[in-house]
Amino acid sequence: MACTTVIVGKKATINGSTLIARNCDAEVCNVPVKFIMVPAKSEKQTFHSYVSGVDIPLPTDALRYQMAPFVNYKKHGQFGECGINSANVAMSATESIYGNPQVLALDPLVDDGIGEDALLSIVLPFIHSAREGVERLGKLIAQYGSHEGNGIIFSDKDEIWYMEIPTGHWWAATRLPDNKAAVIANQVSEQEIDFDDPSHFMWADGLREFVNKYDLNPDVSGFNFRHIFGTHNARDHCYNTPRVWFGQNYLGHHAASPTSDALDFAFTPGRKLKHEDVAYILSSHYNETIYDPLGDTPEKTKFRPISMARCAESHILEIRNNVPKDYAAITWFNFAPTAFNPYVPFYANANGTALAYTGTTDKYDINQAYWQTRTVAALIQPDYDELKSLLIGLDGYLPAADQLGNELVHKTDDQASKLTDQKLTHYLTEANEKNAAAMLALSMDTIGKLVKTELTHSRLSFSINTDRLQN
Repeated sequence: MACTTVIVGKKATINGSTLIARNCDAEVCNVPVKFIMVPAKSEKQTFHSYVSGVDIPLPTDALRYQMAPFVNYKKHGQFGECGINSANVAMSATESIYGNPQVLALDPLVDDGIGEDALLSIVLPFIHSAREGVERLGKLIAQYGSHEGNGIIFSDKDEIWYMEIPTGHWWAATRLPDNKAAVIANQVSEQEIDFDDPSHFMWADGLREFVNKYDLNPDVSGFNFRHIFGTHNARDHCYNTPRVWFGQNYLGHHAASPTSDALDFAFTPGRKLKHEDVAYILSSHYNETIYDPLGDTPEKTKFRPISMARCAESHILEIRNNVPKDYAAITWFNFAPTAFNPYVPFYANANGTALAYTGTTDKYDINQAYWQTRTVAALIQPDYDELKSLLIGLDGYLPAADQLGNELVHKTDDQASKLTDQKLTHYLTEANEKNAAAMLALSMDTIGKLVKTELTHSRLSFSINTDRLQN
């Protein structure tokens, strides 16, 4: 998966929440995904990977959690991708990253090891904090090895941890400072690892000794994980660094060049951030720059955009600190392509998401959320300039959806504040269904407008009245 990640600490957000978010970009368009709730279980389980073949025994007691797996999991692998569990711990897995040839020569990836398809299922149901997520995954990587290079994000109401596994067994994790944000795009991104500060950094046992033994550190001083394990080549400069450059600048942190190898990992944003700010980045295509592929400049195809047609889904996992914990956790879910579709709120303390999200099939069905979002994209892209006012205009689909999404959360919070225990969970389950239905109704209304407007641009047109032909 070639993805884009945005993370924001609780002191950098407008409402004190932690935010972790990512576009899940598949290798091809239209690999159907569903968004489901997996119930708590108390039984023996073994995870089997249809990608690497590894079998991993799991703990007996599993928490309830959300996930977004591929529909045809036996063909593509499960790829749970994102979710929040019943302990209000969030996980997004993964940001694909790539180790350099020097480190991979010494510690190659493990063919039958743990890959992205397995990570959510073998970790999220069994953790009660973000730090515990890093600890559990670190132990699993030591035992089974990593099938591929991955960056994994964990969060709870207080902490965000970003963990990178660029080789078969070596990894490091950084706790994002509360007042910082980060934008990550398919590169090893962590910078200085402080081995004297285990409260903010974690690492594989023996990491520093491995690097010293094989003379892998190119710097005179310090331990810059990116410099030691990462890449900085021509491919990065057209595929990866421009996305970080755009995201950092949008969030108010000056990044001078889209091809820089020195972009900061964590930075202080220029304002308090909302989930809409994160959504804007994940939905962007170098908007209002010469690099916009939907524009008309010679540079429009120079860089890989953030929003892609082959995005399988996108998510923003929000753990709030300004409401009671029983309804603090929300997944803002987008079936993509993100440039043309909104994020829909789903409460984590529920027994389900919504039928239109859980029932995705390989066969096209306009009533399924996955295919509905793709219908919007397919209709608007051929005549984007003529139709974009219906999307981003003053009364356009995306502004209207943003407003509706916030209204739904405010109304749901208000009613949730009056309930507890199972009554609350039951209510939030119903709210997920109703809120999704309201957003889907807006989507269908937009599809209708696009169909009516698109036909007026047909080349099969001719003006005529009773007296004469008109050009």
